[in-house]
Amino acid sequence: MVRSLSDAIRRTGSQTRVGVAFFVLALVLFSITGGLSGLSARREAERASGAMLAQLASAVAARLDADVAERFREIRRLTEIETTLALDMTPDRWRRTLERLQTSTKHYSWIGVTDMDGTVLASTGGLLQGVSVRQRPWFKAGLDKPAVLDVHDAKLLSSLLPATANGEPHRFIDVAAPLLHSGRQRKGVLGAHLNWDWAEQRRRATLATLDARQALDIVIVNRQGQADLGPKEPALRGVSAAELSLAPVVRTWSDGRQYLTAAGPSQAADDYPGMGWTVVVRQPVDIAFEAANSLQRRIWIFGGFGALMFGVLGWWLAGVLNEPLRRVAVRARVLTPSPSSPDQTPVGANEVDQVADSISKLIEELRSREHELREFNERLEDIIRQRTSELEQSNEDLQSFTNSVSHDLRSPLGQMAVLLRFMLQHEGADVPAGVSRKIEMVATECDRLRQLCEEFLDLAFAQQRKLELSTVDMGQLVQSLVAEIQSSWEGQAPQVVVGPLPSIQADPVLVRQVWANLLSNAFKYSSKVAEPRIVVSAVSEGANVVYTVKDNGAGFDAQEASRLFGAFQRLHDQRDFKGVGIGLSIVKRVVQRHKGRVWAESKPGQGAQFHFSLPAGEVLVA
Repeated sequence: MVRSLSDAIRRTGSQTRVGVAFFVLALVLFSITGGLSGLSARREAERASGAMLAQLASAVAARLDADVAERFREIRRLTEIETTLALDMTPDRWRRTLERLQTSTKHYSWIGVTDMDGTVLASTGGLLQGVSVRQRPWFKAGLDKPAVLDVHDAKLLSSLLPATANGEPHRFIDVAAPLLHSGRQRKGVLGAHLNWDWAEQRRRATLATLDARQALDIVIVNRQGQADLGPKEPALRGVSAAELSLAPVVRTWSDGRQYLTAAGPSQAADDYPGMGWTVVVRQPVDIAFEAANSLQRRIWIFGGFGALMFGVLGWWLAGVLNEPLRRVAVRARVLTPSPSSPDQTPVGANEVDQVADSISKLIEELRSREHELREFNERLEDIIRQRTSELEQSNEDLQSFTNSVSHDLRSPLGQMAVLLRFMLQHEGADVPAGVSRKIEMVATECDRLRQLCEEFLDLAFAQQRKLELSTVDMGQLVQSLVAEIQSSWEGQAPQVVVGPLPSIQADPVLVRQVWANLLSNAFKYSSKVAEPRIVVSAVSEGANVVYTVKDNGAGFDAQEASRLFGAFQRLHDQRDFKGVGIGLSIVKRVVQRHKGRVWAESKPGQGAQFHFSLPAGEVLVA
C-alpha cells in the first residue's frame, strides 16, 4: 500500500503537489493560530469571569458580615442599658425589652439574659427561663468578652421552637456579651441566637438577581472547609479555606465536573471579629468559557476554509508557474542527445521529473564536453605561456633597443646641432641665405630629437625604477622646483602661490619628476597671458591626499582630457607651445605606481587644473 501511494504521488503533477502542499501548510498555520488564539481567549475569559465571580463572592460575604456585625453591636449596646439609662432592669423589664428587640428584626430566634451561674433570668417568649445554660459555648464565650460563634444546630431550643418550613433542624449563629453592672462589674451574660435561615434568604435573593442561564451557585463554607449554606453536593473536598481565598481557578468538584471557582472571605471590621467563613461562587466551565469556545470553533471553521482557499490558490499559481517549466521540459528533451522525439511526453505527469530526467542527461553530455574542454584548455594554456614568454622577451628587447637608441642618438644629435650652429656663426657670410635657413632648420630638428630621446629615457626611468619609499616633504620639494624653473625662465615669470602640502611616503626621485612636469607645463601654458598665476594646493580626502596645480593659461577642451595622459598626445600646436607630449604620460605612470590616480579639468582660455591623489599612508611597492 505504501508503494502504491508513493507511485501515485510520483505520477501526480507538480501542480497538484503544490496545491496539496499549500493546503497542508495553511492548515498547519491556521491550526496553530487557532489553538493559540483559543488559548488566549480562554485565559481572558477565565480572567474576566473569575473577576466577576470573585466580585460577587466578596459582595455576598460583605453583605452577610454587615448583617451579623449589626446584630453584634445591638447586643453590645443592650448590655450597657442599665449603666447608660440608669435603670434597674428586673427580669420582667428585661423580657419586655428583649421581645421588642426580637420584634424589630426577624433575624433573632431567641434572646436571653443569664446570671453569673448560667441560669436564664429572662428570655423572649419565656423560653428556657430558669434553665441552666452554663455548658453552652455561647455562655462561656460571653463571660469573657463579646463574641460571635459559628453556625451550629439548635440543642435546647430545638423542641421549643416551631418547625422550619423545609423540615430541617434549626441552625443558629450565637452572639453573646458580658452583662455589666455600673459599667464595670459583670452580673451575667446577654446571648442571642440568629436564625441561619436569614443567610439562606440572602443567598437566594442574590441568585434571583442573576441570569439563570449562567448556572451560578453560592456556597458558604466554614473554617474547616465544610458547607454551612447552599447545596451539600457537589462538594469541594480536600481544599482548605485559605486555598479558596486565592485567585479564581478551575477546580474539580465531587460530581466530577469542572467549575470556575472564586471565593470571598469574611472580614473583621472595627470591634466585629468576623465569622471566619468563606463565600464560594462557582460556575460550570462550559458556560463560563462558552464565548471563548464559540470563538475558537469559529476560528477553526474559518481556518479550514482559509486553508482550502490557500490550497486552491496554490494549485492555480503552480499551474501558472509550471507553464514555463513545461516549455523548459520540452526544450530540455530537444537538447537531450537521445533519439526520442521532443513531442513524446515521458511517463509521469510531473514536469519537474521530466526536466530533471532531461537535465541529468544533459549533465552527462556536459561532463563529457567539460573533459574535452579541460584538455583543450591545458593545451591552450601551454600555448599562452609560450606566447607570453615570447612577448615578454620582445618587450625586453624593445625596451633595450629604445634605451640604446635614446642613449646612442642623444649625444650625436646634440653635437650635430652645436656644429651646425657653430658653422653658421663663423662661416655664415659665405653660406647662401637659403642654405643658412635650411641648416638652422636641421639644427632645430636635432634639438627636438635630442629632447625626444631625453623624454624617452625619462619615461623608461619612470617605468623601470624600483620604488624606494621615504617621507617626502612636498612643500619643500615644490618650493625648490619653483625656484629652479623661475631661475631659468625667459620672459615674465608667473606668480606662484604654494599652499600647505602634506608630506607622504613616496619615492622622492619619481615624485620630483611628477611635480617638475606639472609645474613646467603650468609655466609654459600660462606664459602668454598678461598676468600669469599658478596656485599649488592640497586637500585630504579619506585615506588619500589630493594635490592640485592650477594655472590661468591657455586651458584645453574638457572633452579631450582623456588624451592628455597618453604618450605623444598634444592638444596644442607645436608652433604655439613646444613639447613632445610625453611629460603627462610620465606623470600618470608614476602616480599609478604609487597606487594613486591623476585627472585634469579645464575650459579653453580659462586655465587648467591638474590633480593627482596619493595614499596618505605607506604605499605597497609596485
